[in-house]
Amino acid sequence: MPPKAAKEKVVKGDEAEEMVLQYLKSVNRPYSSTDVSANLKNKVPKPAAQKIMLTLAERGEIVKKEYGKQQVFVYNQSNLPVLSGKQMNTIDTELKKVQGELEEKRKELKDLQSHLSSKMALPKTKDLGKDIENLRVENDLTTQALAPYRTTDNGQPAVSPLTKDDAKRIDDEFVKWRKEWVDRRKVYKEALGALCDGGAIDSVPAFEEDQGISPDDEESKAVEEGDFCKPQVTIRSKIVQRTTTVPTAKRTTSASASTEGPKTKKGKKA
Repeated sequence: MPPKAAKEKVVKGDEAEEMVLQYLKSVNRPYSSTDVSANLKNKVPKPAAQKIMLTLAERGEIVKKEYGKQQVFVYNQSNLPVLSGKQMNTIDTELKKVQGELEEKRKELKDLQSHLSSKMALPKTKDLGKDIENLRVENDLTTQALAPYRTTDNGQPAVSPLTKDDAKRIDDEFVKWRKEWVDRRKVYKEALGALCDGGAIDSVPAFEEDQGISPDDEESKAVEEGDFCKPQVTIRSKIVQRTTTVPTAKRTTSASASTEGPKTKKGKKA
């Protein structure tokens, strides 16, 4: 078990009063008796702190403010020394200097944190042996896979890699026979649907088992739905055909139609 923290010694009397007064003066912020006692690490208990702060408020050394049932105390601002303009300028100069130093330290901290992150991402020293062994295993597997492609004693490779034409021929054969398979599957499904609708088949699984038809397993379905069997999309440029109209021909056609129209009507009347 961790050792217990040492209990702070309780301060009493004038020493406790001076401690509370100097604390409120140093922080120059409003606090309740509970906050003061806690911030002083219970060197002055809460009841004693409340009593001391009320006494200091009666003497005018601190100011008491009441917010409902809560009492808040703050150091009397009139007792604080008033700084001259020169002192204020000096403090402003020191403040700007410290702020500049703080900004530099922040940048330095950011760089160090980035450097630390990069170092932490590297392999640990205790894991280097395992990583080296894994690399050796991968290297051996790669060497074994490349062994047939390396030259033999007569200077010729034991295995000739596929040429570009051979690869294209295999791809074309695959596309051809896959299309045949897709077409046959479509015909089978249409025929099976017609037989089911006609009442010739009661149970499709039983029918396929009797006919020795094996449906696609999960592995085949995964391959069919994967990227390997996706059709390649060919982007074709659109050919826009422009037609030119001849106004004269239109007028001639309309004129001939208008002259022939009445003749036909006259013929019908006759």
